[in-house]
Amino acid sequence: MSASASRVITALALAGVVAAAVTACAPETAATPDATTTPTSAPSQTPEPTASATAAPVGTPVTIDCNTLISPQAMYDYNPNFGLSESYKPAAGTEAADIVGVDGLACAWINQTSGEIVEVAVANLPADRLTELKNAFVTSSNSVPTYGDPTKVEGYFELAQGVGQAQAFAGPYWISAASASFFEPGDAQPVVVAAIAGLGQ
Repeated sequence: MSASASRVITALALAGVVAAAVTACAPETAATPDATTTPTSAPSQTPEPTASATAAPVGTPVTIDCNTLISPQAMYDYNPNFGLSESYKPAAGTEAADIVGVDGLACAWINQTSGEIVEVAVANLPADRLTELKNAFVTSSNSVPTYGDPTKVEGYFELAQGVGQAQAFAGPYWISAASASFFEPGDAQPVVVAAIAGLGQ
């Protein structure tokens, strides 16, 4: 064998030894997980939101019109000078305005001679709200048996700042009537009784 061939064999042998030594000393590389096997996060344990409860309506809409509440004949019998106002809107802060706010009906009749107004408003309310109102009128007004059978109709009347204010409770209805022409409970009686009849009570 020639000297040059011997050197080549010797060099290759040394390279093999070095390579084996490097491989033996190299640290093991941590396995990288395959992207297709990566676990997903656990399902959320947060409960699904529930729909909020809808507030119960304060009043049931009163769907009749003013001429049904008090017929033209009933108003004529009370006073032929009174005519229904087509443009009436209750003043803010009045009981009639409060009644309109709970889906009630408010009407007004104007005396064509004197200009006096008779306002009548009615609401259809749940029993607990009616009880609250009755309890309030017990202390702020005067109980009267004027507006029908006391076993079926609970009535109140007061005169405040020149305006008579009558309240009647019949079935699910609160009837409120006000006028400067009401000086005592009997003055409001024909109007309130007509309204109760118009409501079928």
